[in-house]
Amino acid sequence: MLNRTHIAVMLVAMMIVIGYQVVAAAPPPEGSANGQDYIVQADDWLSKLADKFYGDPLAYQAIVEATNAKAVADTTYTQITDPDVIEVGQRLFIPDNLQAVADLTTLPQESPVVAEDPAQAQTVGSEEVAMINQDIPAPTAEQLALLADLDIKGVPPELNNEVWLNSEPLKLADLHGKVVIVEFWTFGCINCIHVIPSLREWHTKYADDGLVIIGVHTPEFGYEQDLDNVKEALVRLDVPYAVAIDNDWQTWRSYKKPFNQRYWPSKYFIDKAGNVRHIHIGEGRYDQQEEIIQALLAEDI
Repeated sequence: MLNRTHIAVMLVAMMIVIGYQVVAAAPPPEGSANGQDYIVQADDWLSKLADKFYGDPLAYQAIVEATNAKAVADTTYTQITDPDVIEVGQRLFIPDNLQAVADLTTLPQESPVVAEDPAQAQTVGSEEVAMINQDIPAPTAEQLALLADLDIKGVPPELNNEVWLNSEPLKLADLHGKVVIVEFWTFGCINCIHVIPSLREWHTKYADDGLVIIGVHTPEFGYEQDLDNVKEALVRLDVPYAVAIDNDWQTWRSYKKPFNQRYWPSKYFIDKAGNVRHIHIGEGRYDQQEEIIQALLAEDI
């Protein structure tokens, strides 16, 4: 006959066995693996996928590193040597060390921007680059100190874009003697939209003094490649300065090697001698950038 001690021991043992079986039989929690596979589809970009899965387009490097690590031992993955180039059908590995924010099946189709008035979706107009105002005063002591801090970062690659809006095609070689801002942007980028008012203001204030602003429109999503959508956006966002269409990413890639061009928006401040003197990524510091513009305009080269 079993006493209470024996019964208690047996109950504890049974609970341990049952608990072990429950734990052993339980499926692993969702997302507990290191990540998930993804097959590249049409119109996919790494920054687009990073935005899809992590809510941050700049987090694409995590996908690159994870995929390349997998490719070392598994040939079904392909090493990503250029983050700007992925192919349809390519197998990627999406790590889950960043919290995914969407379903991992297929990407949603973007809704194209439609112009309410097709007549407005035309080139806003063309304008010639203004001649430098010879009456610009000499640099102040503060501007000279600022200029001394603006080291030459390199010579910007030439612009070879065939399609331009708001302007005839421009060449940097023809703009020596002027101060040029080359800005990489796309109309679907909220940060780029936030930057436009400052660029518009500088264009209005300093064009007659020799400032030329060129927006290089490099699309991130498929609907941003449509020229009519770009034209409509220029009207809607009130963009008065020259815009070069970079649908093939040729200009973006030409700036990637010397300047590590990777982000929207990015601004390159080019002096009268044709050298890049300052690079600003993202929003903000508009007062500082305007001081740089004023100093470069006053610089005697």
